[in-house]
Amino acid sequence: MIKKLVTIWGVALIIANAAGCSKEPAQESQVKVGAVKINPHPTALAGKTVVLRWNSKFNGDKFLDRVAELLAQKTPGVKIVKMYQVDPSTAVISGNLDKSLEIATKIAGQKPDLVIAAQAD
Repeated sequence: MIKKLVTIWGVALIIANAAGCSKEPAQESQVKVGAVKINPHPTALAGKTVVLRWNSKFNGDKFLDRVAELLAQKTPGVKIVKMYQVDPSTAVISGNLDKSLEIATKIAGQKPDLVIAAQAD
């Protein structure tokens, strides 16, 4: 098993090195971000909206479902939005900047006070 794993790892390194030696200039997309002001954390969650975001990795939804249960038990008046149920198109691994922005925009549309994300892999 270890020999097979080492062989696979070696092939992956050869492919990675070959890709890095390409004579073509790298096509890197860069996003310039200015100064960022971090929002203050809410002191309490009663009356607040908490959005739960899952990227579709195995069992992440189960973890977030449990987080939702505990939040509801411990914090009366909290509004919980499970994005993966409200908009299943957000339950994906973004994979690129455009998809990330699309998902972030959909989440922002819920007007959250707090976002909790899980991947659980």
